[in-house]
Amino acid sequence: MMKKNGFTLAEVLITLAIIGVVATMTLPALMTNTAEQQAKTGLKKGINTLTEAAQMNQAIDGFDWGSVTVQSGTTPSPDTQSIYGLLAKRTSVDYSKSGTGKLPEGKGSAPAVVQGNYTVFFRDGSAISFPTNLYMTGNSATVQQDGLVYGLPVLYDTNGEKGPNILSNCSGNTLGPTSGKDSTAANATTQCASKNRVIKDQFGVRLRGGYVVPNGAAARWAYEN
Repeated sequence: MMKKNGFTLAEVLITLAIIGVVATMTLPALMTNTAEQQAKTGLKKGINTLTEAAQMNQAIDGFDWGSVTVQSGTTPSPDTQSIYGLLAKRTSVDYSKSGTGKLPEGKGSAPAVVQGNYTVFFRDGSAISFPTNLYMTGNSATVQQDGLVYGLPVLYDTNGEKGPNILSNCSGNTLGPTSGKDSTAANATTQCASKNRVIKDQFGVRLRGGYVVPNGAAARWAYEN
């Protein structure tokens, strides 16, 4: 009598159940790692783009982030020495606006559209948000140990108005863009251990002369790793 090889229904069901359990355990971590990697890549791209814009403008017009003396206001001109003026000349600006945005899932205001802020959206889907009265003065002009001024602190959002619109941080919290700021402790590697690290779509950066640098432990960790 010929013997048939194959799996019984019970064996197939048990195998599918095991696969389901393994997938349930691994997929969330995989999705988190993917989103974290996308945010890190977006931050690095944004810093490089903003740095290149400042250096091009400095070479052509003699104006960089350290020369910002004009408030951007709600109707900025590309011909002024403002943050918007530099961006309008040397980056691919899609549109810009000011005011208050919708509340995404109760986590504060949307990125650019934090009340009192001006936001510039780029064609690659990212955005930069800053107070309308932000320009080079006071603490912004303080010289740091590396010889550069502190710079202008702004919010960089890797995906613009898309969610989750949460500020990356190393405090173990999902901070909204208006609920606080990330720590600026020097040792980002230690502070940003996996249990404390929350890497989302928003980062703090500083505009310093012809350069842009991460602002805060989470931004530094994301840029250096």
